[in-house]
Amino acid sequence: MPRTPEPRFTCTIPSIHDDIPLNVRLYHPDCLSRPESKDSKHEEEAEAKWQKKGIVMAHPYAPMGGSYDDHVVNIVIDEFLRKGWIVGTFNFRCVGAHGSKGRTSWSGRPESDDYISFAAFFMHYLSYLRPNPLPTAVFTPEPPLAPTKKSRDDAPVMVLGGYSYGSMILRHLPPVPSILQPFASPLEGSAADEILLRAHKLADQINLKWINEARASAERGRRRHETKLSVTMGGEETSPKKRRSSRDIRRSMEGSNGRRSLNISEGLRSISHRRSPHPQVTPEPTAPRPAIMMPDVCYLLVSPLTAPISTLAAPSLAHKFWSKSANSTTSDVIAKHRSLVVYGDRDQFSSVHKVREWVRRMQNQGSSQCSADEIEGAGHFWNEHSVESRLRSAIEQWERKARERPA
Repeated sequence: MPRTPEPRFTCTIPSIHDDIPLNVRLYHPDCLSRPESKDSKHEEEAEAKWQKKGIVMAHPYAPMGGSYDDHVVNIVIDEFLRKGWIVGTFNFRCVGAHGSKGRTSWSGRPESDDYISFAAFFMHYLSYLRPNPLPTAVFTPEPPLAPTKKSRDDAPVMVLGGYSYGSMILRHLPPVPSILQPFASPLEGSAADEILLRAHKLADQINLKWINEARASAERGRRRHETKLSVTMGGEETSPKKRRSSRDIRRSMEGSNGRRSLNISEGLRSISHRRSPHPQVTPEPTAPRPAIMMPDVCYLLVSPLTAPISTLAAPSLAHKFWSKSANSTTSDVIAKHRSLVVYGDRDQFSSVHKVREWVRRMQNQGSSQCSADEIEGAGHFWNEHSVESRLRSAIEQWERKARERPA
């Protein structure tokens, strides 16, 4: 198996659930690491040479050693990088998961927010990138405006993926518009605001690098020798004072509402109606940011868990995950997008019969775009003889469907 390349960026972002820092990695394909001299007089033509496409891949159960260094996760990383995709991975909260903080929950709700936090970070990062610049391009740190006159064919292609426990969390995420909603106008200093600042800062760093390389390439008349950029980052983009204030507001919202709510305006009203002997500092929502173009979303689920293992990992999610209800909104979300469920018929942690039945229910829905690939002889860890090559083949064939939009 080829060694997975070094990530372009390694950094941390806060979870919108409780500000727990999450370790994340971003990988760039070779086609974005070796710029070529541009002769085009139109920047749009240069940028069109690379279709914006990216995949988020979540790892298996952290208390049992799962992390973004997992073997199967790295198989997915390798396959999509070779096809020109930007890849993002992250560690769920769990002490021991490659230095992660926090603890794995029984509800799955914190982990769902961890996934939402990284998915939103990744979508904004992908949207801010401006690859293949002209040598005459001028660096501007302003977020790009979402195109209004272009067709949906110009939207980024985004795959949300998960393996084992990661696929169970993915299965319960809301639709992408709901994922992005908390980031439209976040409170200054909040976790959502910090996530956007980090995405913008890293994209700016890469965009400026590409402009400088384009100029150097034009001056020398040949391709510039690639210098590896592997950056480790941490800390916070906003001042500690603003971040502390945001955390205090969030705790107050949790205390008054009994649970955390993404409805910011409702939370702020509950705070303003409480009497306090000391004046509180209330962060203002940041100015509305230019909306990013909604990505064309696909789903990749590798070895989804079934009961009883899924019940032990996240009891509150297990019933919903395998619900036979025809009104399952999460099944609708996956089935109505280009999706792949790939699993082995000898999975030690999943019932192949339950997975088949679940796939069949999704495929029987109207306008379903769900496909499945059952690999004979494959177990949960994909380490049996010759099964890795068949997993790679299944991913490679589906990748074409993911990037080639349906007519």
